[in-house]
Amino acid sequence: MKKRMFFLIASVLFTVCAFSAEKLITFEQMPKQAQEFANKYFAPDDPLYRISYIMYDSELFDSSYMVVYANGDGLEFNKDGEWKDFDCKHCVVPAELVPAPIQAYVDANLAGQQIKKLERNRRSYEVKMSGGLELKFDLDGKLIEIDD
Repeated sequence: MKKRMFFLIASVLFTVCAFSAEKLITFEQMPKQAQEFANKYFAPDDPLYRISYIMYDSELFDSSYMVVYANGDGLEFNKDGEWKDFDCKHCVVPAELVPAPIQAYVDANLAGQQIKKLERNRRSYEVKMSGGLELKFDLDGKLIEIDD
């Protein structure tokens, strides 16, 4: 019985690993929506925003595209080309990407700080401020958690 369970678990892990792969791709291989977004927020002719590499990560149930610029800034997109993560080391997250309730909270409670990272997932937004404070909001923009 133990051997069967071991082989069952091993075969499941092997299958999952076999369907997960990362590979480098070109800008043109990303979805059109992701290309347009990257060009809108990172000037393609600015040497600071020269693309260092683009990684396509294919998993069993999901896939994503990660664009990393020479200066360390980065973007992540889902399989459809919608942004998931905006990580700025040398810039700030554009205000138009920040949901209004989150921007209102930041303006009212964290004056003088800027949003350096904004991550959107299925259940929440995660925000990292220029002062190092990390905030978590639900999809309606209500504050859930603060982490120093």
